[in-house]
Amino acid sequence: MKKQLLALSLLAAFAGMAHAQSNVTIYGLMDTGFIKETGSDLKMGEWNSSRLGFKGTEDLGSGYKATFQLEKRFYVNDGAKNGDLEFEGASNVGLAGPFGAVRLGRMNEIATESFRRLDPFNQEGVGSMLLGSQRTSRVSNATRYDSPTFNGFKFSAAYYLGKNTRDSGNNTLTSNNADNDGFALGLNFDNGPLLLLANYSRLSDSNDSNVWSLGASYKFGSVKIGLGYERTDDKGWKFGSASGKLKDTNIRSKQDNWILSADYKTGAHRIAGSFNWMKVKDVKGSTNAYWTRDDSGDVKKYSIGYFYSLSKRTTLYGQLAYSDFEDKAVAEFFRGKGFENDSVTGVQVGINHKF
Repeated sequence: MKKQLLALSLLAAFAGMAHAQSNVTIYGLMDTGFIKETGSDLKMGEWNSSRLGFKGTEDLGSGYKATFQLEKRFYVNDGAKNGDLEFEGASNVGLAGPFGAVRLGRMNEIATESFRRLDPFNQEGVGSMLLGSQRTSRVSNATRYDSPTFNGFKFSAAYYLGKNTRDSGNNTLTSNNADNDGFALGLNFDNGPLLLLANYSRLSDSNDSNVWSLGASYKFGSVKIGLGYERTDDKGWKFGSASGKLKDTNIRSKQDNWILSADYKTGAHRIAGSFNWMKVKDVKGSTNAYWTRDDSGDVKKYSIGYFYSLSKRTTLYGQLAYSDFEDKAVAEFFRGKGFENDSVTGVQVGINHKF
């Protein structure tokens, strides 16, 4: 009995020491439901990516602190890992203080993190806005700086290292001039009802492909209206493999992407809607039969969603989206081979719980 009491006392003492040294938060999100789209069977899927994460800080004194974050992504319906990485969501360490914050490792891509604020579906689920072929949610081998907020203004900058293919025996990226480092810049003004944003990014190993975006939203009481524009100049590569969903080699294109959104919230109810227009043009390098020349085409997407909060942490949701593709070539460009429907209707219902 005395040995058990001694062991418990030692554990309590070590726990107290650990708490004094750092502040660690365990957090997570569980989301799953049902999705049905034209041309596909009914399946289980998610709106927000399910995750389990750890983040913490250590007080270094004089307003400075060390920070870290680890986040694993997974699917609730079958327990499978979401992505190829053990910590797909985040794995970074850094320092924060009066100067702002610096992080090293894997983290959110600045331009995506900023621009997705104009999409009431957070660029996830069947209602999500269409995504350009040079967009990704998170980046690895990154160094990121976020400034303090000055009267609503906040500046972010990041640098992303590319793959070192010259010494790896795989010269695919080098021979195609795709072995480049990446970087991103973002400026946001968020003060009361008004949000303004501007971003520029170049992903690593992308043959210097680039994306820039501008946008704004304004909140009138319970209603928020947003408008954004994103331009993609895809020079044919992304993370060392052909970009775009046609899976050909070195597909190049330019993409214009507009979104107009509205969000209404009252009590436990939230209604969201968006209109998304996207045009892909100057497509080159594709061997697909649908692209018979340096072609172009557009797609219009209409989305509406309803969200009901059972509590602060648990939400029931439903989404309905309709995409109208100009032709089969455009449909395959955005959806992949075997999904060439001229129009697609998607329905999604599910439950989302945060902890």
